[in-house]
Amino acid sequence: MGTHYQDQPPEHWAGDVSLDPTPVWKQYILVAVLVLLALVLIGVVSLAALMPQLATPPAVVPGGRVVLARSDLPAVGEMPRLVGPPLVGEADAFWLAQPVAGDVVAVRARWTSTPGAPQCRVMPLPPFTNPIWSFTGTCEAGAGVEGAPVWGPRGEPIAAPRALDRYLVSVDRDRVIVNVSREIRGYGATPQPRVPPLGSP
Repeated sequence: MGTHYQDQPPEHWAGDVSLDPTPVWKQYILVAVLVLLALVLIGVVSLAALMPQLATPPAVVPGGRVVLARSDLPAVGEMPRLVGPPLVGEADAFWLAQPVAGDVVAVRARWTSTPGAPQCRVMPLPPFTNPIWSFTGTCEAGAGVEGAPVWGPRGEPIAAPRALDRYLVSVDRDRVIVNVSREIRGYGATPQPRVPPLGSP
């Protein structure tokens, strides 16, 4: 059997159709479909990002974002405001507060000393001598907390094993957006060193 195509029998030859490239119009259709899919995806993502601006407060939009009016934000030094049912479920309820101007916090209305422990109900604690409130907890039996835990206005532990859990908060013009799908786990109450590890006493 020879190595030149002339030596091959005609039935082994490739037909003329096999040498034709893919029609250009089919390539155009493929590119157009891919561009259309990309535009649809961009539109969906953009709409989801704009939902907090399009919704009328109070509302909950996809992604676990709670949209509140700026007027719902307590003034500096005012007692925190509870945001719960029917806007969000009891498990996602939170206290919205503004300890100092521009510092907005949203602490969860439920707290546990350790994962799986019985929950404590978090409530604002009116001020005693200073003009700022704090938080306290009413715990169920077996919660692993002696007495009533106490936290500062930002949820920092004062007389508690760890801080309150918080949610991400952003203030945008006339609205406050709280992302209840982004929980910030409270840190422990371990005393921090007064001097950096590499510093001199």
